[in-house]
Amino acid sequence: MITDINQTNVRNELGDDSLADYWQGYFHFRDDASDLYEITRISLLEIIERAKNIRRPFIDSSQVIGEILTALGPQHSFHRQFNEQFPGLHPNQTLGMQLYDLMLHDEDIWVYTETQHADHLFPHATYFIPQEQNPTNT
Repeated sequence: MITDINQTNVRNELGDDSLADYWQGYFHFRDDASDLYEITRISLLEIIERAKNIRRPFIDSSQVIGEILTALGPQHSFHRQFNEQFPGLHPNQTLGMQLYDLMLHDEDIWVYTETQHADHLFPHATYFIPQEQNPTNT
């Protein structure tokens, strides 16, 4: 689940009419490129689980997205396939929205903080689990 800094629930699900138009690109990626989506989903879930096991769970989306896109570069055709299938989308923004979507459905409560203006919310956001809710914080 994602909350804001005051631990007020930001949203429960994606898909309502209040989302900006650019979310349609993410939904297209999710629904029409299941092979690419699954590759990045697995990588993002691994990073989320790894973050949960540190003393102060924290995820900087631009760092993790950069890590994933770099890893997919030299040994994988992800970038070529993504650009061919979605010429109008930016992979870092799309993966930022995917991370946000995954965090919405995570069992832990993550505080979501926007660090850029509206067009850059998702690839430049941070997430953390408050100390009082972190069982590894001993």
